[in-house]
Amino acid sequence: MAKNDFKLAWRKLLKNKGFTLLNIIGLTLGFTGFILSYQYINRETSYDKWNPHYKDIYQIGLEAEGAFSNETSPAMAPLLKQNLPEIIYAGRKIVYNYGSYPLFGEKTVLIKNAALIDSSAARIFQIANETGPLYKNKEQKEATMVKKAIAEQLFKKEDLNFDSPHSIPALSLELGMRESIYGTIKKQGLSMIDYDLLFIREPQDLFADNNPFLYQTYIQVRPGTDISKLTDRINTLYQKEIAPKDKIRSSSYAKGKIYLDPLANLHLRPRTGSNTAYIMTWIIGILSVLILLLAAANFANMIMAQADQRMKELALKKILGSSRWAIIRQLVLEVFILTFSAAVLSFVTLALTGNILQKWFNDDLKSYILSSETIAQLAIAVLLTTILSAIYPAIVLSGFKSVNLLKGSLTSTLKKGTFRNALLTFQISIAILFISGMLVIRAQLNYMQQADKGFEPAQIVNFKGIGMYYDSKIDGSYQQLKRRLENDPSIASVASATNIPGEGEQPPKMDFSYAQKTVSFAHVGIDPGYFKTLNIPHLAGNINLSMVQLLRDSLSNYAIINESAAKNLGLANPIGAKIKGCDVNFEIVGLVKDSKAYGFEHVVQPTIYSFKSECGTMRLQTTLMVKTKQGMVDQAINTVKQEWAKNPSAKDLPLDYSFMDQQYALQHQKQQDLRIAFNSFTSLSVMIAALGLFSMSAYQAALRKKEMSIRKVFGASVQLLFVQLNKPFFKLFLIGIGIALPIAYVLMNKWLSNFAYQVQLPWWSFLIPIFCIFILMLASISFQSLKAAKTNPVDNLRDE
Repeated sequence: MAKNDFKLAWRKLLKNKGFTLLNIIGLTLGFTGFILSYQYINRETSYDKWNPHYKDIYQIGLEAEGAFSNETSPAMAPLLKQNLPEIIYAGRKIVYNYGSYPLFGEKTVLIKNAALIDSSAARIFQIANETGPLYKNKEQKEATMVKKAIAEQLFKKEDLNFDSPHSIPALSLELGMRESIYGTIKKQGLSMIDYDLLFIREPQDLFADNNPFLYQTYIQVRPGTDISKLTDRINTLYQKEIAPKDKIRSSSYAKGKIYLDPLANLHLRPRTGSNTAYIMTWIIGILSVLILLLAAANFANMIMAQADQRMKELALKKILGSSRWAIIRQLVLEVFILTFSAAVLSFVTLALTGNILQKWFNDDLKSYILSSETIAQLAIAVLLTTILSAIYPAIVLSGFKSVNLLKGSLTSTLKKGTFRNALLTFQISIAILFISGMLVIRAQLNYMQQADKGFEPAQIVNFKGIGMYYDSKIDGSYQQLKRRLENDPSIASVASATNIPGEGEQPPKMDFSYAQKTVSFAHVGIDPGYFKTLNIPHLAGNINLSMVQLLRDSLSNYAIINESAAKNLGLANPIGAKIKGCDVNFEIVGLVKDSKAYGFEHVVQPTIYSFKSECGTMRLQTTLMVKTKQGMVDQAINTVKQEWAKNPSAKDLPLDYSFMDQQYALQHQKQQDLRIAFNSFTSLSVMIAALGLFSMSAYQAALRKKEMSIRKVFGASVQLLFVQLNKPFFKLFLIGIGIALPIAYVLMNKWLSNFAYQVQLPWWSFLIPIFCIFILMLASISFQSLKAAKTNPVDNLRDE
């Protein structure tokens, strides 16, 4: 019986090739959007899920005054391990933030992605050596490794088994520093610990009790641990043992509270940082389901549009003894064949062209498309689409009486078409919603590109790590290099700072006191050329301190603050005010405009800028910012290269540089990805809506052909018949507008609330979608309507 049903369904589909083709196109578009979306979602939600202890791993952070930090004292991890038995491992990680880390082997390799972790962190994140055990003997105190691709550049092929560690020069040939490599990092699933170079050693081995750095601390707890109680116990230990110590006494987080952030949240929605990626996965997931629903709705409507042509066939089946269930089974099978064919077509197309989409996914799409998870999701989508598309048409069409079907007349239920009208209204509403969302996202991104940032990143070249190879004293060789560069005709100005706009790492917050009031300010260490190089507007006082003045007033600590800091202090004119922090007394000598140096999602922090290392001697100004004159970027880069070549410590070491405007734009890369995704889904929704309108206009023409013929006999013009046929569509269009606009307004406002600085919702972002869908509707329905209006009445009335 199943074989016979399949043959009948297949023949019916082949008989109506045009109908079949339109349905397959609509469904293929829906499945394509679904597959692409869930590959992105699967990838973004898979970080560290392969780790067997995924649900028991947490990052420890600090919260103070609504702000969050994931940096803690290096003493935190061993303190927790010693005092809390429910913690199995407590590990530490710190990212190498001083530019590239050069290794000199068979080739010189600039490692741009390096971090230091301890052995406990390695155990927590299942870090393994591809060439053997992580620690090969009890005497081994470190286990530094590189990725295999890096190892192949550094060592000969016969040395890649790492029977013994390979010692190679590092950082500088001249300084004689060396690094021992113990193996290659075993490739596993996506992880928060993903670096080209991993230093695996204990931090106390480097600095003993005087470690000046802050680390990210991770813990692995025993299954079933009460996290709320554990958080309280950790907080008690922190306040008693760590907060009072000198290393963090000046930090605004010294009085903060401990929080535990689950590993499951760290990639998409960490407490510290943006939740844009998390929002994007939800948006893309919802959009993909909506696209599939649109395709299913369109399919159901097209089946109903073909109902008039199948009435006699269905009547004869009933007369010859077919049960209602048999008819339903055949109709559902026809739908299943189409949905399955469309899914296979979509899957094969994406599998063959997956690498074309690699740029958007930033990964190899094929590795996700061919996974069992994707195939399972697609199978569920095919099943649900079949059910949603087939059940209503099958039940309705199988329920008519044979006599009415043989007369060739549709019942009142079919003529009423409430469900079909609801589906078409849904398609129109979603299309308007998509276009409106696309326009709002575009407007916000354009605003972020064109709005006043408070500084100017154009024409600035960042030379990363260059400060590591010069004397960083206030009158040392680093300052002499800057002076020589500023004398070059291709260079406008030169500067360095502890935190660079666009580099992602925001400056630490420190506690300062003024007039018996304690405030938290972000602190940035700068040199005298900082404000000139970044073109940050000067509002009051003197921001152009000379190196001569700083050397002359060596015992003074001058500071410059931004508008937000002045407002925080309650000072209309802060020049000359004294503020205490970082164990020194600062004199405020200048006021500058707020600058959105770290993007538009966060409010500009009250910031204090100082010229010495008052708030941390290890916060080095390693990146050199060179502002070039217009049209002279290449000349300026060559000038820096020539100076670099004169430095003995830079022997055989290439320069690592980037452009600040490009780095700044990368902060909004997720928003750019969202715009691309939204544009794609909007295109799909519009095409599916067009197919739906076309099918419904064909259905209306078939349903009312005798009515239109009678009207024409009585003298109705083609124009009047066109209006009569399409009046229902215009009503549905108005209803769709009424549904879509309020939803679009609420959703777009909600999305814009993720930005501290946002565009006002433009009126045209709601008017343009209405106009576009109206034009689309006219184009889609005109062909069928005009065809029906011009048909000879005799052809439709000859049998009456």
